[in-house]
Amino acid sequence: MSDRRPGRLSLLIPFGALLAVIAIHAVYWVIVAGQIRSQADAWIADQEAAGYVITHEGLSVGGYPFRFSLRAVSPDIAAPEAEGGWSAEAGRLAATAQIYDLNHWILTPAGDVALEAMTTSGPARWVAGFESAQLSLSSTGGVTTRIGASLTSLTLAAEAGPAPAVEAVGALNLSGYLSEDDIFALRIQADQLRLAENQLDDSLEAAFGREAEQWRMEAAVTQFDALARAGDPAEWRRAGGVLDITRAQMIWGAADVSGSGEIALDADLLPAGRLSVVVTDPETLIDALVAAGLVHDEQGDALSLAALMAPRRESGIALPFRLQGGAVFLGPARIGTFAEREDAVDAE
Repeated sequence: MSDRRPGRLSLLIPFGALLAVIAIHAVYWVIVAGQIRSQADAWIADQEAAGYVITHEGLSVGGYPFRFSLRAVSPDIAAPEAEGGWSAEAGRLAATAQIYDLNHWILTPAGDVALEAMTTSGPARWVAGFESAQLSLSSTGGVTTRIGASLTSLTLAAEAGPAPAVEAVGALNLSGYLSEDDIFALRIQADQLRLAENQLDDSLEAAFGREAEQWRMEAAVTQFDALARAGDPAEWRRAGGVLDITRAQMIWGAADVSGSGEIALDADLLPAGRLSVVVTDPETLIDALVAAGLVHDEQGDALSLAALMAPRRESGIALPFRLQGGAVFLGPARIGTFAEREDAVDAE
């Protein structure tokens, strides 16, 4: 029986094959990275041709060998007046995709993000800070079909103009996808959401405070194309769009409520609709509403009676919640109103 040892050539073949794969992968990565950079330049040129102004202090593609990461230093984008005249800027912005899936990109800003926009009170400049932030975009056939966002320790402050309604969020998570029948399904949850000063009237702040422990919602926006095309709520209303809420929950001071229902916009573009709300502790909520003066004693008695007669669920008492004519009703009691829009129009 002969003792045959492997030849030197047979020992080198696996290493040669590995080097060939590495070389092919490197060439592929360089070619695709160049295409990504070219597509980014072409996108910027297209937006500038449409009236946008886009600047940056450097654009590069990195991430070798397992991903592609398009990185922009000090990106700044300003929309034309016809598109709202807003502008946004960041310290750095990276768009990253795995090498095997170029239809899924994750955008990660670094440093504060500033937004300038025109509000009903005049021009405003808001600055957002955060511990971490990611925006996920998935597309099919060049059309974005899924989005996701995750932020922690978000803060919002006004450098000019009116303050934003929300000044801080401990954690924010959002996901959504667009179906073939023009419905955008979304899921959103915000923890430790704190409203800015002077956003609530004194009685409402006295009843609930400025910070909500948790707010979450699962819903579907119908006729989404009409809303996304121009960002015009009147156009969305004319198309028959509604917000179909499958499940919502809010834990805010004395209020621990959950519910489902449907909300649309009325002729003045104010929310209108009806939800079935389950109140975990109705007496505590009613006492807080009465103590804050949001409802008077007779309305409090009516609410208590309605709670006694209402269907009892495992998690609490079911009460109707209505948005009608710019007012908010819980059971038989009117508990608040929406501010009237100065630019409200009859969309009929």
